[in-house]
Amino acid sequence: MNDQISTAGLELANELVTSPPLHQSWDAVLDQMQKLPPAADPNQKMALDISETKHSNTTIISILTSPVTLHDQQTMVSSLTLKNADFSLFEFLCGKNIPSFSVNELAINFFKLNLTNLDIWRKKLVEMLESSKSSRIVITGHSFGGAVATLFTLWLLQSLDLSKVKRPLCITFGSPLVGDEYFRQCVLEFSTWSSCFLNVASINDPVPKVFVTSQGSGYKPFGTFLLCSSLGGSCIEDADAILQLLVETSSQCVQNPVPNSGTQLFDYGKILKDLKTKALYRDVFELVEEDRVPLKAGIKTQLAAILGVLSSQSLQQQQTNIEFESLIKKMVTHERKLAIQKTKVYSSFLKLNEIKKYMANIEWYKKESKDMGIGYYDKYRNKRYTSDITAEEYKKKLFNYWHDMVMEAANKPQTEGTAMRVRFLFAGTNYRRMIEPLHIAEYYKEGGKNYVGERPPHFVLLEQWFKEDEKKKKEKREREERENPQLRSASKSNSKAKSVVSSLNDDSCFWVHVEEALILCDELASNPDAKQKLIEFEHYVLDTLENFAVTPDIFLAQSSFMQWWNKYKGIVGSSYSSKLTDVMRRRTYLKYADGVSVLAGL
Repeated sequence: MNDQISTAGLELANELVTSPPLHQSWDAVLDQMQKLPPAADPNQKMALDISETKHSNTTIISILTSPVTLHDQQTMVSSLTLKNADFSLFEFLCGKNIPSFSVNELAINFFKLNLTNLDIWRKKLVEMLESSKSSRIVITGHSFGGAVATLFTLWLLQSLDLSKVKRPLCITFGSPLVGDEYFRQCVLEFSTWSSCFLNVASINDPVPKVFVTSQGSGYKPFGTFLLCSSLGGSCIEDADAILQLLVETSSQCVQNPVPNSGTQLFDYGKILKDLKTKALYRDVFELVEEDRVPLKAGIKTQLAAILGVLSSQSLQQQQTNIEFESLIKKMVTHERKLAIQKTKVYSSFLKLNEIKKYMANIEWYKKESKDMGIGYYDKYRNKRYTSDITAEEYKKKLFNYWHDMVMEAANKPQTEGTAMRVRFLFAGTNYRRMIEPLHIAEYYKEGGKNYVGERPPHFVLLEQWFKEDEKKKKEKREREERENPQLRSASKSNSKAKSVVSSLNDDSCFWVHVEEALILCDELASNPDAKQKLIEFEHYVLDTLENFAVTPDIFLAQSSFMQWWNKYKGIVGSSYSSKLTDVMRRRTYLKYADGVSVLAGL
């Protein structure tokens, strides 16, 4: 991999310090601190003051906490402990891969004691975002208020459908870290959430470093950090590099011990003003010749900007307490990982296009099979032609792709997993209905007898998610029809009848029932339950036909279903009569492909 000079952190920092929301957020914090309501008691413990500031297209919600002595508040509490104590507010962050995390106990206590007020604000912001697609919501907080703002934003994100509204942005100033590595990983499981958090932290502000030590306290940062001094700044997302910078610059705060959060102000306004001026005048840090090594040079320049060193060459001379070699190594590794991730994202788009081609090829295979007078299920089961082997390769690639996609969604936290499911549910349902029959054909070809008990889990999940989605749609449709009877549409069976020829079986396990029915025919003499189960199979088939939930291919002469019928009619004899046997004997199914009910001629 060719290393390129990375100046993205400097460019993003320059863009941010010239953007109105950042300055508006700090102004809102400053105004809130200077204009606390007279009724507020500055000595009241665990109190929150929440203020709203409106601009043309942005609403800023600033959060201020009552004074706390932060150096005594390093303790974290496990989400399992909170759950056992009936406080599961942030349980939505957990998933199968990460079942628990730890978060700052003081921040949680602030939430517990102010939950009613926070919930009122959450509902208000959800309503604002859902009613106006053009508005931007920014949650902000200074010092420990930033920690509470971070947790509140996570709660708000969980309440929103981000496919329909703008994502809220959380901007903190001098906030201490909030949780551990598992907490960070939980947030990262939500693909778009981490980008909602911007943490502005000066290297001279002691508060962002209060919960970190050189020995390691367990706290880990997440989101984007604008690390800065009055001379410069850069944006960093690499958690390890951020943590090391916070630890190794702690000595610069010896003269400024940790203040009581909520009362003593670290002036980020002056820093932002200085950085904005430098950005507007394009006052950049120059690289000296010996620094002109791809990637490493860019990282040194970012560090020089953060630490306010005029030349990246003199970093070590001016900041002797910092282990720059290990820090630069971490940042180089992180940049290379990002490059690999971008390559993977691009590869995933290529893979998706390949997957679409595979599905199209299976469609052609299905058409070819029908033209040969045998459904694609039975043609694949027999595997007598070269096209069957080719179809098997396509099937394997599709199976592996969708298995990985579905299991990834299943292992994510509930909210993010649900979002993934919605995005690929239509394609996933087509895949399940098209490809699972081929998997079933292989299973019974190899002598299997209980497919449902051994069914691959991703097929089970895709069907489960489809049914959940259909239930929601049905409930919504019924609610709308009750409110407006004119919305009532034609019956489902009539609408499906028109497209039955080009559709797939609704039940991707239809052929399982057919295969089991064939086995039951052979077991009539030895299986006392076989006769009743065959009658149940009759009812199942008739129901699918009445609802146009199965394709006409099942009536092709060489299909397994017709093999079952030929065997079954010989078993029950001409004296036996039922709705399905009447349909089959009178061949009323011949017009089924035209959308005519099989019961129409009876």
